[in-house]
Amino acid sequence: MDEKVKVVVVDDQRFARMYVDMYIGSSPRYELEASLALADDALEYLKTHTADLLILDVVMERGTDGLTAAAEIKRLYPSIKIILATSMAEAEWMDRAKKAGVESFWYKEYSSLSLLEIMDRTMDGESVYLDSPPETYLGELPTSELTPQQKKLLRCVIDGLTNKEIAEKMFLSANTVKSYLDDIMRASGIHSRTELAVRASRLGLNVEDAE
Repeated sequence: MDEKVKVVVVDDQRFARMYVDMYIGSSPRYELEASLALADDALEYLKTHTADLLILDVVMERGTDGLTAAAEIKRLYPSIKIILATSMAEAEWMDRAKKAGVESFWYKEYSSLSLLEIMDRTMDGESVYLDSPPETYLGELPTSELTPQQKKLLRCVIDGLTNKEIAEKMFLSANTVKSYLDDIMRASGIHSRTELAVRASRLGLNVEDAE
């Protein structure tokens, strides 16, 4: 019998991680080597352990984001294949992933392909990317319609900054910040600042833009 493919899963959302772990456990081809909460944990783990395939979430609440970690892992361990996973559609993320040498990109619940299909195709030598990212929504607002300034503002909201702190960081007046937030909430149909932060965070809007 062929040796199983050693897989490391990295996702800071426990239930999402359990879901992926379950998929791996159901396949005779793969073996779960580690299930980790942070990208930094993966970087530390690989210093002393081997892996064939890394399934890495892009968005991390703490520490290094998945894109940055993937680029570093490909630099240090080029033979490890990587599938980046996300619920947020950002074309620039795909560009950064390809530039770093990441083999495949999986859009979680938006993908027409199952995770096991992408794992199989990746381990068989394919690089699996959608031609274009699927549309996602912040409430009723398509995320593709968010401007860079709006995304930066939402990241500040996710980080818990007050309007005054956001104004200082973005070189705006506090009234302008309030007006911009009101515009986003009106367009998205989200009426609570807390809900706005939660939904934006789930979409991955706290990942920094590429330089």
